[in-house]
Amino acid sequence: MRRKITYIIISVCMLLVIGGCSEKEVAPVIKDKNIVGKEDNKQEQYNKSKEEKVDNREENGVEEENIEKEIIEVKTIVIDPGHSSVGNFEKEQISPDSIKMKPKDVLGATGDYTKVPEYKTTVSIGSLLKEELESKGYNVIMTKTEESESLSNIDRATIANESKADLVVRIHADSSEDHSVKGASALIPVKNQYTDNICEASKNYGEQIINTYTNELNIKNRGTISRDDMTGFNWSKVPVVILEMGFLSNKEEDNFISNTENHERIAKAISKGIYKCFE
Repeated sequence: MRRKITYIIISVCMLLVIGGCSEKEVAPVIKDKNIVGKEDNKQEQYNKSKEEKVDNREENGVEEENIEKEIIEVKTIVIDPGHSSVGNFEKEQISPDSIKMKPKDVLGATGDYTKVPEYKTTVSIGSLLKEELESKGYNVIMTKTEESESLSNIDRATIANESKADLVVRIHADSSEDHSVKGASALIPVKNQYTDNICEASKNYGEQIINTYTNELNIKNRGTISRDDMTGFNWSKVPVVILEMGFLSNKEEDNFISNTENHERIAKAISKGIYKCFE
């Protein structure tokens, strides 16, 4: 009997030992599950971080596109100083379908009092206007830089068309047999089959330029004048304005416009009008 009891006790102890070992073997499995959970969290954090980086790159990409867009939107202004010292009296068509012809490059006016020819004044002011516009970030193209350069009106329009200019400003001065006539004006294309696409913009720009110019210089404002007989208008595919700065036949305006000491001020007044065109 005692042996049986002893055998039972020994058997129970062995079962307890075996059971304890089994429990110890289960514990690492539970621990492994915890490790897997932590790894899942790490993977989620990594994925989240990766998504944030992608978003940042996308945001930077948008910024780069905006910068590129700003560069593309830089305005191109063509400055066309009127006339030349040599002229060209050969004739050209006034419009693509017209049989009417006009001289390619007439000599322009001369100051009745200063005796300074128009072409000297327009080249001088045109060059200063170029510097002023470029200082503000505009892309500027000159049709000519020398007084002796003679271009036809079709040539001038072609330069502007090929450059896809946002605006062409042709610089001129007026003259009249009546010395009392004074004031500045902006000539713009009348609406016709050739100018339909540029007429409205040319009118708006012409108004901005002439209003600003006359206000800045305290010159009489003769407003905008529509013309259908200008070769440079009828051949143009981009907005164009002729600024008549004043009358060289008027003593006061001749003395002001022809004096090189005033040219920087005149150029600044024209540039301010151009800035307003694109505000």
